[in-house]
Amino acid sequence: MNKILYDGFDKNLEVLCKIFPSDTSADIIKSRLAIGNKNACICHINGMLDTENMVKIHSSLLKITDGEIKECKTIRMLAEKYIPFTDYKASNNFDTLITAILSAQSVLIIDGFGEALILDTKKYPTRSIEEPEKNKTMRGPRDGFSESLLVNTALVRRRIKSTALAFERFEIGSETKTQVMLGYMRDKADEKCVEMIRDRLSKMTLRSLTLTQQTLSEELFGRTKLRRLNPFPKVRFIERPDTAASMLIEGKIMILCDTTPTAIFLPITVYDFIEETDDYYFPPLTGSYLRIIRISISLLSVFLSPVWLLLTMGKIPLPEALGFITDLPECSVPIWIQLIMIEITVDALKIASLNTPNTIANSLGVVSGLLLGDFAIQSGWFVPQAILYSSICAIANFIPTNYEIGYCYKFWRMSMIICVRLAGLKGLIINTAAFVLILALNKTADQRSYLFPFLPFNKNGFKKFFIRTNHGKENNY
Repeated sequence: MNKILYDGFDKNLEVLCKIFPSDTSADIIKSRLAIGNKNACICHINGMLDTENMVKIHSSLLKITDGEIKECKTIRMLAEKYIPFTDYKASNNFDTLITAILSAQSVLIIDGFGEALILDTKKYPTRSIEEPEKNKTMRGPRDGFSESLLVNTALVRRRIKSTALAFERFEIGSETKTQVMLGYMRDKADEKCVEMIRDRLSKMTLRSLTLTQQTLSEELFGRTKLRRLNPFPKVRFIERPDTAASMLIEGKIMILCDTTPTAIFLPITVYDFIEETDDYYFPPLTGSYLRIIRISISLLSVFLSPVWLLLTMGKIPLPEALGFITDLPECSVPIWIQLIMIEITVDALKIASLNTPNTIANSLGVVSGLLLGDFAIQSGWFVPQAILYSSICAIANFIPTNYEIGYCYKFWRMSMIICVRLAGLKGLIINTAAFVLILALNKTADQRSYLFPFLPFNKNGFKKFFIRTNHGKENNY
């Protein structure tokens, strides 16, 4: 195909009709009109058009006289004089024009002009800006990111009115041509890290980027076997503009993808998964209490079931007052298998709840849990304590707003249960040491320790890990 526009209008229209035939591209509209004494055509996708702007543009074009259009030597001059729209550019390359149409822009071709006009009249179907389901706050704003890239950048710009805030655009996916935005504060973000991410985004050779956020994060860090087996996430997913703005001011780097209501942030350490937005919408004392409770319950969720299993094996003597912990009724299934089965069943209930209509989803979870637990105990398969401790761990897994870190706790707990069954106390120690070693060897995107501020030790960072200071979230260590 000739990549440059032809001299004749009919030939150019014929090319467009071949690329977008009416029988297989019914959603792509090719509207013919007369501008002065010249034939013209506007091509766009139906359903992704800002109708109000297009009506104004169309009306202005029809008012152009023969003399006025003759005075315009280029299509840019015509746009400057007669089109009440500022977001446009000219091109004579068919590939550029086709990409623009597929990106929901409008393309105007006029007979006698060597270039076509690309008008950014897109308006994507999108839901309203509403608070994210997962990351709610009791006092914070009720807006959240949507599936529109430009809406998301606007929500961040509304909060950071600084010339230091930078957004760089990339196009990823040879088939999807997904718009990706790299955001950072020029005076705060690590320049080497920004350059590294910029380089990797520009060199990505993906065919598609439809399931954007996870695919993009995996491509940023590579797909080696070691990284696939590492459960600890290298990025943090944020759905709240206020949290995103504060992390940018901290010096973090943000990646936004079109069609995704989630921002990717990096580099991140274990501290970034401990703090929550609500910590900073309450006084320091309340925020510190919430944070300490969050840390304590997270650790409890990892060690509660394995330590109880170790005690039931009778290898650690207990005081008589705590004898009830190991006083268990008869059951036909080994304790460690009970704990593993409950972990898997909880995930099965989660999946079932996600695929259930909202009107009965809550009822399904409650009724299923009660019925399964009651029948499992009555049948002699499970002991009540196993269900109790596993339920506490399952509830604690919902405390982190990040799904990935919640499943890290779960994998750690399940592997620890198996190690305790195989080697008792020694297995517990080896498993804990292995996971701590994985954490210690983990590196962030800027090659810092994942365990900062513990490794290397930072006094102010260590204090801030547990105590919510009165200096706000954005102040660095």
